[in-house]
Amino acid sequence: SSDNSKKNNIEYEIFEAEVIDNEGGLLVSPDEESVEYTSSDKTMVELLDAEILDEKGNTVDSDKLKPGDRLRIYYNGMILESYPAQITANKIEVIGHNHIVDGIFAVIDDIYKDDNALNHDITMIAFDTTGWISLTKAETYAILSMAYNKYGFDIIQGTFDELAEQGLIDEDNLYFENGILIELKDIEIKKGRDKIECSIQKWRSGLGAIGWDGNAKLNGDEWEITKDMRWIS
Repeated sequence: SSDNSKKNNIEYEIFEAEVIDNEGGLLVSPDEESVEYTSSDKTMVELLDAEILDEKGNTVDSDKLKPGDRLRIYYNGMILESYPAQITANKIEVIGHNHIVDGIFAVIDDIYKDDNALNHDITMIAFDTTGWISLTKAETYAILSMAYNKYGFDIIQGTFDELAEQGLIDEDNLYFENGILIELKDIEIKKGRDKIECSIQKWRSGLGAIGWDGNAKLNGDEWEITKDMRWIS
C-alpha cells in the first residue's frame, strides 16, 4: 500500500507484519491481507540503517524486537522472491504485540519443565500441531521459533503416526528415543485474547508421559497457568 510519506522524495511501500524470530536476523510474517503475503508467508527484513520506533515513538535497538511484536514496515517496494522472501526496510514502527504467542509458549514451557526426567538425553522436540487450527500461521511459526531459541534442540512437526512412519518413534516398544512429542490441542482463545484454554501432553514412551487440561491467563505481562486433571503415566 503506497503512502505519501515522502523521505527525500522517495515513495515507500508499507505493510504490517508479525515478528517470527529475531535471533539470526529479523524474520517476519506479513499480514495475510497484504500484497507482501502473496510473495511469501515469511520475509527476512534487512535493517541496514532503518529507523526503529517503539509504540511511544522512541528510537530502539533492533534486538528489542521479539516474536509476537506487530510491526509497520516501510520499504522501497522491492522484494527478493526467495523463501523466505527478502526486503530492506527503511523504517519500522512497533504497533503492538500479539500476546497469544507468549501464552501458548508459557503452556509449552510449563510442560517442558514438568517431569524433567522425560527430557533426558533428547536432541529434538516434536510438536503435533494438528490441533493448532485456532492459531494463525504467523503464531505457529513464532511459537516454534521460540522453542528452538530457548531449548536449542531440533524442532520438528508431526503426529505420533508420522513420527513412527519416519522411524523416530519405535512403535513396537512405544519409545521416542531422541525426543519428546508435545501435543497441544482443544485450544480456545477467549474473546479478550487474555485467556487460553487447552489440553496438552508430553510423551516420551508408553510409560513416560504427562499431561493436563488447563488454562493460561494474562495478568499484566505474565501468563499464569492453572492445571486441571494433571495425569502421569
